[in-house]
Amino acid sequence: MKRHPNHRMDLPISIEVYQQLLSAAGETGFQKKFWEIGESAIRDWMVRHHPDSFSAPTAGYQWKHVFLPHGTLLRTVVSGRNHHCVVEDDCIRYKGAEVSPSKFVNAAGGIRRSAWKTLWVLFPDTTTWVSAESLRS
Repeated sequence: MKRHPNHRMDLPISIEVYQQLLSAAGETGFQKKFWEIGESAIRDWMVRHHPDSFSAPTAGYQWKHVFLPHGTLLRTVVSGRNHHCVVEDDCIRYKGAEVSPSKFVNAAGGIRRSAWKTLWVLFPDTTTWVSAESLRS
């Protein structure tokens, strides 16, 4: 487990953001400490807004010929309900467990499904979900 770099350091956030974080963490089974989430968000912000101040992350998950960089979100829809997971460092995490794209869509769906056909991808610094199948060619 990664230890907090300085247990006396605080970074206040609004109660609204804190409640949304608790809700999101509860729904997804996210296992990171809040300071780790904050650190990751600050790093992502630095890369986007001042890339020279911080080296861009090189971590990510290699899925066949498609590279999913750290911070990529994955979504699958089952019975009209969205299920999400995230690429963290060099692995994909769903409800706290390390999974492959196939294991994610099958765990969310409860049946055997093709990840290429049922997965949507949101890359860091983008706002448009793309189908995994469109990345395959």
